[in-house]
Amino acid sequence: MFRRRLVRQFPVFFTFNVLVPARDVTLYFLPQSGNRYATVFWWGEAAAIVLALGIVFETSWHFIRPYPFLRLFLRVLWISGVIAAAAALALLLWTNGPAGTDVALEWIILTERSARFLQVCLLIVAIALMSRLGLSWQNYSVGIAAGCGVYAALDLVLLELRAHLHAVTDSAFVLMRSAAYNLGVAIWTFYFLRPRSGKPVGGLPGTDLANWNDALTEHIDKWYRR
Repeated sequence: MFRRRLVRQFPVFFTFNVLVPARDVTLYFLPQSGNRYATVFWWGEAAAIVLALGIVFETSWHFIRPYPFLRLFLRVLWISGVIAAAAALALLLWTNGPAGTDVALEWIILTERSARFLQVCLLIVAIALMSRLGLSWQNYSVGIAAGCGVYAALDLVLLELRAHLHAVTDSAFVLMRSAAYNLGVAIWTFYFLRPRSGKPVGGLPGTDLANWNDALTEHIDKWYRR
């Protein structure tokens, strides 16, 4: 992204890709049985979820930026999301949160699933409206949505298999979830490292500036004579 000068274009996505590896490297040097490990993991997870939601809005903005009406729609959607989040927080404080041993953990998991669902929806909408919005598979925004959508879809399937169906063990769940994230990273890497398409221009077509000047002068004279 530095080489393509895309950091300013996708700041939230760039921050996400810095935060997740930094958290994992930090966790590697911490003892898993300590409270510090759990604190770094869950605070990092909460920050990653917030950034994942930001990626959804950031990518959506790049999709609809050329269309003023859709930009207004996205602003309304963003305001509605903030109001809904505030209402959910107020409900959490009023009802003392969902049932569970750890309220913060329960809400982090719930928010994470919601973010993953939105990422899958973003990919579906991007594919459905690709021709309408003038997008192509070579677009960086489409690549970001593709990586997020594939990872989010696999993550939701794994969460369902582990939490409700109990079809996978904890160790297998961790390994397959890491593999799903790495697949998303591979998609992003392909988009940001692939060579740009396009043929070099050998030269510009020749033009006769004198004839262009005469034709323009003739049209201007006709316009003034009216």
